[in-house]
Amino acid sequence: MKSVKTITTWASRAVESQATKAFNKTLQLIKEPLSLVEKEITDQSRSFDVRMKRYIDDACGGSGKRLRPVLALLTGGACGGLTQEHQRLALILELIHIASLIHDDIMDEAGLRRERPTLHAKWGNATSVLVGDLLFAHALKLSADFSNSEISRCIADATLDVCSGEILQTERRFDVHLNLQEYYRIIAMKTGSLFRAACELGAVISKATPAVVEALRHYGNNIGIAYQILDDCIDLIGNEKNIGKTLGTDLQHGKFTLPILFLLQSCSEAERNKWHDYLLHKKEKDLHELGVTLLEQGALNKAVAEAQRLIEEANEKLDLVGKNSYSEGLRGIASYILSILRTMEKI
Repeated sequence: MKSVKTITTWASRAVESQATKAFNKTLQLIKEPLSLVEKEITDQSRSFDVRMKRYIDDACGGSGKRLRPVLALLTGGACGGLTQEHQRLALILELIHIASLIHDDIMDEAGLRRERPTLHAKWGNATSVLVGDLLFAHALKLSADFSNSEISRCIADATLDVCSGEILQTERRFDVHLNLQEYYRIIAMKTGSLFRAACELGAVISKATPAVVEALRHYGNNIGIAYQILDDCIDLIGNEKNIGKTLGTDLQHGKFTLPILFLLQSCSEAERNKWHDYLLHKKEKDLHELGVTLLEQGALNKAVAEAQRLIEEANEKLDLVGKNSYSEGLRGIASYILSILRTMEKI
């Protein structure tokens, strides 16, 4: 039986893996436009009332992987060339993402995000909710500047999906009868929607063919869902110090994710009743047993395998795009996530 230390050390290995080096190499393709987007993100407080500056600076000041901007820029390059509209798209999607994280952290009572105190930990729930609302509104205002109104509409639809997905997930908290279909529906909305929009709209702005737009939409959706599955696994067995954010919030707040659902599927009725009792009444002494059981029953590896399948399917869609340095960069993003997943397989 593996120890908790063994279960959680994969995170530090993943952070320092070849996957990170490959990801950084991919970023070199879009280094200049991405740096401009990064500057715009950190300078957003200029667009608000001066009295909002400290809150917006705090919200936008943390660094992240910026996967949604990266996908928007790589997609634009893959489909014929980057423009200022691609950079605007990248900025808008990241602002929506930041807003959603602010609200997530409030609901999950998370104290740490990207190695910094969360907004609600620093400013309180009421102010943090309103800061998130400000960023949502500001992002939609920026989207109105696109010459193609369909782009603005798609961004609004993606924002609606993010918020609706969160509501659906909140409704199903502590629901031990949550099924796989509903789980996938929720994460396709709350996470997949912005990944889809990044890739679909990056192609639309570049005036790609409908077939290529649809292929990239599918790619983005699969990458987003796979990334959420990875995040779900991290929350269950990751190492908070290495990851840089509060972990264990899913179980604490009744969000039953893919490894848990697979575990419940594979159990006998007696075991399932035992885990139902744990999930609903969480006894701290059982947390170690849950982690070990997820490994020994194959539930974690089954979730990892599902994420891998989604990524491999996403890569197949890139065949329609054509081979160039940017489309290879999109494959590199997929490989980055896949490599971390494969690290988890070796636990």
